[in-house]
Amino acid sequence: MAEDERAYQRQRRAYKALYRPAKLLMKGLLNYTYELGPRTEGPCLILSNHVTDFDPILVGLSFPEHMYYVAGENVMRMGFLSKVVTRYASVIQRIKGTTDAEAALQILRTLRKGRNVCMFAEGNRTFTGETLPIAPATAKLVKMSRSTLVTYRLTGGYLSTPRWSTHRRKGRMYGAPVGVYPPEEIKKMSEAEISALLARDLYENAYDTQAKAPVAFRGKALAETLETALYLCPKCRRIDTLHSQGDRFFCDCGLSMTLDEFGFFRGDGLPFKTPLDWDRWQTGEMERLAETMGEEAAFSDEGQTLNRKEDDHSLTPLVTGTMALYRDRLTVGDLAFPLRDLRGIGLIQRQGMVFSTADGDYAVTATRLRCVRKYQTLFEFLKGKN
Repeated sequence: MAEDERAYQRQRRAYKALYRPAKLLMKGLLNYTYELGPRTEGPCLILSNHVTDFDPILVGLSFPEHMYYVAGENVMRMGFLSKVVTRYASVIQRIKGTTDAEAALQILRTLRKGRNVCMFAEGNRTFTGETLPIAPATAKLVKMSRSTLVTYRLTGGYLSTPRWSTHRRKGRMYGAPVGVYPPEEIKKMSEAEISALLARDLYENAYDTQAKAPVAFRGKALAETLETALYLCPKCRRIDTLHSQGDRFFCDCGLSMTLDEFGFFRGDGLPFKTPLDWDRWQTGEMERLAETMGEEAAFSDEGQTLNRKEDDHSLTPLVTGTMALYRDRLTVGDLAFPLRDLRGIGLIQRQGMVFSTADGDYAVTATRLRCVRKYQTLFEFLKGKN
C-alpha cells in the first residue's frame, strides 16, 4: 500500500474515532448544536465562514465522513501538536496573506481522488463579527473543482471566542449547511455569479444576529485585549492609545466604556455601539490616511522581531527593533521591504503577522501586547499606489 493511501486510511480511522468525543466536547465548551450535511454523489468542496479556532471540528460534526481541511502553514509551528495534526489529521497547507497556488492545486488533486475538502473561504478569522471579503480566486477554484459545492454557515462563534480575546464565553453556537450546488449547476455559473453566491451564503453579522434574537455570552474580562482589534480612538484621533481592563475599554484621552455580555458597548455619549461599527469607522480613516500620507511613518511598534520561515516551518530570527509602515515600505529594525514587493500581509491569531516576498516568507513576533491589524489594513489601501 502506498504511503499516501496508508496515511489516508489512518486519518480516516482517527476522524471516525474522534467524532463522538468531539461532539461532546463542543457541546460542553461552546453549547454547540448543528445540522447534518447532505450526502452527495462524488466528492464535495465545503466552504464555510470562519469565526473560531474550533471551526474545523465544528464543521466536521456536520460531515461524519472523513474530509481534508485547508489550514494556514502556521499549524506546523505548534510543537508536539503539529506532529499529531500531521499524522492524524488531513491538512492542506496554505500561506496566509498570499494567493497560494500550490494549495489550490493540492485541493484540486484531493478532490480528483474522490476525497472531500473543507475550506474557510475568508482565509482568516473575523476580528469584529462580520464575514470578511472572499477573494475572487475562490470562485475560480470552485469552478475548476468539478465537484459538488456545499456552503456552510456558523453563527454565535465570534461572541463565544472573540479573536481579540484570551477568554472564552458561554452562550450559544450553531452550524448548518446553507446551499448544495451540484457540479452541473456550478458549470453553468460564471465566476462572478459564484462569488455572489458565496458572499450571500457565508455572510454572518454577529450584531445583526444579536439584534434579532439576543443571547448572553457570559464570561470574565469581556473587554480585555480588545486593543488588539481596535487601534484608533474616535475622540482624540490617536493610534495605540486604547487600553482594556476587565470589562472596561478606555483611551488615554478619557474616553471610557464597558463591553456587556451581549457584545455591545455601554456608557454615556459613546460614538459606537459595537466593535464592528468602530472598526468600519477606523478602516475608513485608514483609507483616508493612505491618500494623504507624507514621508513619515504612519505608525510604529518597538521590540519587534523579524523571523524568516525555513523549509521545515521553523523560524530563524533576523533582527529585533522597531517596526514601522511608510507609504512605500515596511521596515523592521534596519531591514526595509518595499511595499511593491510584498505579496500580502497576513495575521496569525491575535498578534502574529506574516508577509511574503519573492525572496521568502517572514513572520513578525513580539512579547508585548500590540495591534498588528493596523499594518494589514493600511497596507491594503497603499498597495495599489506602489
